[in-house]
Amino acid sequence: MLAALRQDPDIRAVYSMGGGNNATLDAFDAVGRECAVFVAHDLDHDNARLLRAGRLSAVLHHDLRQDMRTACRAVMRAHDALPVDPAPLLPSAIQVVTPYNMPPEPPLTDGRAGAQG
Repeated sequence: MLAALRQDPDIRAVYSMGGGNNATLDAFDAVGRECAVFVAHDLDHDNARLLRAGRLSAVLHHDLRQDMRTACRAVMRAHDALPVDPAPLLPSAIQVVTPYNMPPEPPLTDGRAGAQG
């Protein structure tokens, strides 16, 4: 990230699919540049802290357990291990969490896949 920021002075925003968010913000700090918009995934402990500190703009959060169940059902249906069901298998709803709608309780996940905290 640091190399990319040094190479391209126009980078002002980040979309992070996961991990390295603290290091990314450290890289912006190192080059003396503000990250105007930072969207991350999953409301784990680090991302909750960064949201509360105003360092992240938003976090896209979803129910990983539900998504895993849906994926397993799709695979099992494809192998005829489950009866055919006409109801579509839908992913979990995505919640957009910002510093303004942050839940007052601890983060929704503890950083482990699917763990509720």
